[in-house]
Amino acid sequence: MSSRTRDLDGLISAKDAGDRSVAGLLSALAEAPDFTSAASFLLAQVLDVADAERGHMLRLDAAQETLVSVASLGYDASPPRATISVSDLSNPLVLCAMTLAPAAGGGRSSIRAFVSLAQWTALPMPQPRVRGTLPALPLARAQELLGDGEVRLLEAAERRLASAPGGVVVIEGAVSERAMASLTSLVMLAGPIIARLGSLQEGKETIDRLSQQRDRLTLMVDSLPDPVVITNASNDIIAQNSRAERLLNAKEGDSTGRRRAIELNNLLFTSFLAKAVMTGGPQSGARELNLVDPDEGNDLLFEVLAHPLAERVGPEDAVLSVLRDVTDLRRASNELERQVQRVRLAEMKATSERDRLNLILENVADPILVTDERANIILMNEQAERLFQASETQQRSRRQLQAVRGNDMKFTSFVSEFALLDASSRRERTALVHPVSGNELPVEVVSGKIQNERGEPIAIVSVLHDLTKEVEIQRLYETLKTMNSELEERIRAATADLAEQNARLQWQSQEVERANRLKSEFLASMSHELRTPINALIGYSALLIEGVLGEVNDRQRDALTRGRAAAEHLLALINDILDLAKIEAGKMPLHVEEVSLRDVVSEVAQQIEPMVRKKQLEFVVDIGTDCPVLYTDRTKVRQVLLNLLSNAAKFTNRGRIAVVARCAASGEGVRVDVVDTGIGIREKDLQAIWEDFRQVDQSRTREYGGTGLGLSITRKLLDRLGGSVTVKSSYGEGSMFSVVLPLRSPIHAGDDTTISVTAA
Repeated sequence: MSSRTRDLDGLISAKDAGDRSVAGLLSALAEAPDFTSAASFLLAQVLDVADAERGHMLRLDAAQETLVSVASLGYDASPPRATISVSDLSNPLVLCAMTLAPAAGGGRSSIRAFVSLAQWTALPMPQPRVRGTLPALPLARAQELLGDGEVRLLEAAERRLASAPGGVVVIEGAVSERAMASLTSLVMLAGPIIARLGSLQEGKETIDRLSQQRDRLTLMVDSLPDPVVITNASNDIIAQNSRAERLLNAKEGDSTGRRRAIELNNLLFTSFLAKAVMTGGPQSGARELNLVDPDEGNDLLFEVLAHPLAERVGPEDAVLSVLRDVTDLRRASNELERQVQRVRLAEMKATSERDRLNLILENVADPILVTDERANIILMNEQAERLFQASETQQRSRRQLQAVRGNDMKFTSFVSEFALLDASSRRERTALVHPVSGNELPVEVVSGKIQNERGEPIAIVSVLHDLTKEVEIQRLYETLKTMNSELEERIRAATADLAEQNARLQWQSQEVERANRLKSEFLASMSHELRTPINALIGYSALLIEGVLGEVNDRQRDALTRGRAAAEHLLALINDILDLAKIEAGKMPLHVEEVSLRDVVSEVAQQIEPMVRKKQLEFVVDIGTDCPVLYTDRTKVRQVLLNLLSNAAKFTNRGRIAVVARCAASGEGVRVDVVDTGIGIREKDLQAIWEDFRQVDQSRTREYGGTGLGLSITRKLLDRLGGSVTVKSSYGEGSMFSVVLPLRSPIHAGDDTTISVTAA
């Protein structure tokens, strides 16, 4: 016997002076410190009255519908542990407990859970009848189940009106009729107390478990980087996490400036909540809120995501507001926009200067050449090409090629010598050979250096004057000198400016490309962090709607349904943006496997069926029997078809939607046509619909929502799969999107591709 049992036994002896009356027993049970002690004490008293050495107590778990061991006495080794299903009506212990009638038996096979009891007596233990308790089994039914055997049901004690099966006490050995009457009465009276103690213990364990869950949830909310605030209908703050307290709660010892910043934040937040209620409620969508950092004094920009809660606080519903800090994101967006504008201006200016330079070079009659500091020709006009370059379209003789090489050698030698000199320009006469006629061509070479801001030569501009007609040269000398001087200055300025603009344009282009790449990589890597909070909101909303966390009324269910729908819509928008970012960042892998087009279309049809049924549209699926198995990415094919069918259902209010799949005309793939009788697309908009974030109706009052990424992502996914998509549409009559999928998606070197050989 345990020490607790001996203590309680001593307590009974002290109270009743050795009189083991029923009243004393019940009083001792009520004063027991816990359920285990009370069960052991009652079992000890039963064994004492029955003059038995070993016994076992099993309690009925109504939730699991099983008899579970709770106490054992008289076993030297480890006591037996049993779990018996109440549906096993062949077990005499189950019949004893469910009929509330004592039972006795013999033979080692009569009780399978306690094979060591050769002869035994079972006493039923009742409990108060409450919701969830099991009904008692009729005695006649139990007699039929037992039949003629070693086990027999004894005369049952009078059942109380509010009694229900609660358990059974098993005693080793036979019990006299006189002791049986006392034991039955004793167990029937003590059973409800034991059941109450068991319920109290389960309640305490439930309270402890809920307290731990509450502490974990509080720690999770306080660990969030974003401020979280719960307000009531009067816009009073009911609860907030530590991040929100830093912005909205003042503490003792705070400076005057910090207190003023916190007061301003409270005024701004209260005004925002009041304005949100006036403009359609907090669930109308994300809004922007400007606050002040109490520690640094900087302006902070938050995106407020407000959701109504299921629990009622006061007379109105409470609202959960999550403040997401988008200060750095907005600053980066503005800076990126300014950089793009500067790049566009630079491109326009560079294009203008380049056109001016080309116009000058094309309209100068003399050969003009621009060389770098190593005397390599980087630019020349058409006249210079005749002297220094072999034509690719016109076949030249060996003599002409030798003339071209000789001219190039002389000019290169001249420019190389000039590059070594400190002079900025050089004028010298030399003789070249005309490649066509073979005649000597006396020319005057006038060269000038183009220098950077440090005075270093970066290019040399050379003009070759024809001196064949000396008289004409002398007559035009003064004019040509003036023109040459002006041309050198203009070319020097234009070239220097062009070089500077090109360098700036190249740097800005690299910065824009880097910013865009970082943006795509950031969004692609943040898919889990962006999706997880929204999935949590959708999950908790579903739990509340289904009543898992408590009953909700119709008004609360409506609010939860709206909040869940808004979260699912937001998740769909974020999924589109994250898919686009993954594709642009090159983080969209392929999982190639055998795919049955019929199975994929069936899955998509099941998803799109609620939208079609809601609009009462006719939905037709026609898959050709000759469609082969595709080796491609099943998920991406499914997403392509789902995007096209979702668009068809969105823009079709009457008529029908059809999916037709046939082998492609070339025999190298499958063609899938998605045909609808919707609003159609104007011919001028057939190219614009494939652009990112582009919708045909871009107005603020447009009828159809969405991100404008569905068709863009569809085309990019098909490019990744090696397929294509085209569209034919008649405005006001409907559209047909045609997708061509190859039999086997191409796999390129370096692709993050998984190949599965599992048959579809």
